Amino acid sequence: MFKIEKNQSNNHKKIKFTPEQLDVLKEIGNIGSGNAITALSKLIGKKVEMSLTSLELTPFWKIPIFFDDNDTQVFGILSQIREKDEFRLMQIYSKESVISMINYIYEKNKINHETINLLKDLDNFSLSIIQEIGNILAGHYTSSIANLLSISIIPDVPNIALDNIQALTNSTIAKYSQKSDLIIFIETKLKIEELELEGFIFLFAPIKTVKNLLKILDQKFNFESG
Repeated sequence: MFKIEKNQSNNHKKIKFTPEQLDVLKEIGNIGSGNAITALSKLIGKKVEMSLTSLELTPFWKIPIFFDDNDTQVFGILSQIREKDEFRLMQIYSKESVISMINYIYEKNKINHETINLLKDLDNFSLSIIQEIGNILAGHYTSSIANLLSISIIPDVPNIALDNIQALTNSTIAKYSQKSDLIIFIETKLKIEELELEGFIFLFAPIKTVKNLLKILDQKFNFESG
C-alpha cells in the first residue's frame, strides 16, 4: 500500500533539514518510540517493537505521492494539540493492517476486513483499541519534540476516521495550509510479536515552530542549517 519516494526533489528551498539534523531527530523519535513500546506492551499484554524508519520535512503537496493508491481506504487517527490550534498530528494506517492488529489482540471475535467500510461496522472495543494505540503513539512522539523545543505539546484524545487517503489529507491540508506549507513526516513500523503494522505520521506545525526547531538543533549540536 505504502511507497516512499526517497529521492524526490524538494521545491521548498528556504527551509530544510540537513542530514545531521535528521539523524538527531530520528534518534529523538526513537526515544519516543521506546517510551511508547513500554506503554503499548502494558496495554495489550504482548511484546511490542517499534522503529522509526524515515523522517523528513516535506511540503503538503507531496503527501499523495507517499501512497500507491489514493483511493484506498485507510484508518486516520487525528490528534489536535491542546491549546495550540495551529498544530495537528495525523497517523495513517492501512485498513487491513489495523484489522489484523485488532484480531491479533482480541482473539475472541475475528473481523473480516472486507466487511468493514464504515466506523460503525466496528464494535466499541475495536474502536477503543485503535484510539488508545493512536493516543499513545501521538503522546510519546510529540513529547520527544516538545522536550527538545522546551514547549508543551499535549495531544487531545484522537478522533478516528475511515476514509480514502485523498479525503483524509485534503481536509487537513485545507485547514492548515494558511499557517504552513510544510509537514514533519515520520514513517514508522510497529511489530506486535509476529504482526507488523506500517504507518505514516504527519505533524502539521507552523513555520515559526519549524524554524525554531532548526535553530535549537543548530545551538545544541553545533550544526549549520541548510
